[in-house]
Amino acid sequence: MTTAQYLPQPGVLSDPEPFAEYLTFIIEGDIDTHEMIETAFSKLDGIEKSIRQKAPESNLSLTIGFSHNGWSTLFSDQPLPTGLEAFTAMQDGNRTFPATAGDVFIMVKSTRMDLNFQAAKYCKEALNGFARLDEDIQGFVYLDNRDMIDFVDGTENPISQERIEAVVCENIQPQYNGGSFLTVQRYVHRTALWDSQQTSEQEKTVGRTKLDNIELDDDHKPAWAHNEKSKVEIDGEEIKMFRQNRPFGNALEHGTMFIGFANAPSVIKTSLQQMIYADENGHYDKLLDYVDAKTGANYFVPPISFLQQYTDE
Repeated sequence: MTTAQYLPQPGVLSDPEPFAEYLTFIIEGDIDTHEMIETAFSKLDGIEKSIRQKAPESNLSLTIGFSHNGWSTLFSDQPLPTGLEAFTAMQDGNRTFPATAGDVFIMVKSTRMDLNFQAAKYCKEALNGFARLDEDIQGFVYLDNRDMIDFVDGTENPISQERIEAVVCENIQPQYNGGSFLTVQRYVHRTALWDSQQTSEQEKTVGRTKLDNIELDDDHKPAWAHNEKSKVEIDGEEIKMFRQNRPFGNALEHGTMFIGFANAPSVIKTSLQQMIYADENGHYDKLLDYVDAKTGANYFVPPISFLQQYTDE
């Protein structure tokens, strides 16, 4: 993947930054002209370049994805990326993964919260002609990359070539190769219930030790551990995804933004199904006893070349 056609958006493959802002837009009204989209996308491109030029050390990037409905509305003259579908709501017992609205998703990430806010404000203005900002969540690094349940997050993320192979599409329509599929969920934690559990029980639930972040061995890790139920395997080989999760919130309400990239939508969908649905032995991801999913949406993050069609490049 050396040509521009196959280059992913920079934020897809780069490591999570200390701060992130997650913007979910809903399309409202008619898209009157092709020029309306070009104007908006040119503004988004200009926002990223302008902020990066004045603060290159911030590593600021904008990552833009489109849902099934968003793509069909904005790009009716372009074929739908193979595999892009609306998020499927899931429920088993008291566990629910809701499907929520979202047409355009923008992830802003950098080393500075203030620059993320500035970029997010300008993104809202850029899309204001046809899309309403429905949700704006600010994520941040917490301690030594821990989530709000005080365990290290993202330990098993792929790196280097393995990350590229896990995230970047190579086998869909040629014009979309270099893109990636993205699933977004916002989880709120049941902090009091979680904190009432003994550390040993928490470690079994996650599948890793709390203090030094070591995976439990097979003799001590239960079948319902989070890192066991969320793992996707085909013919005994683990299929990786790339999580760019970040904590969010405050003392009143907080949780985790799940930001999962994969080269096929089935990877994350399978993981979520394994987590929420009890298997033949009644095992499901016990971490779901302590968190509540509030949102769920799928997006396709097209390659750079696709977005360049709508800018002044």
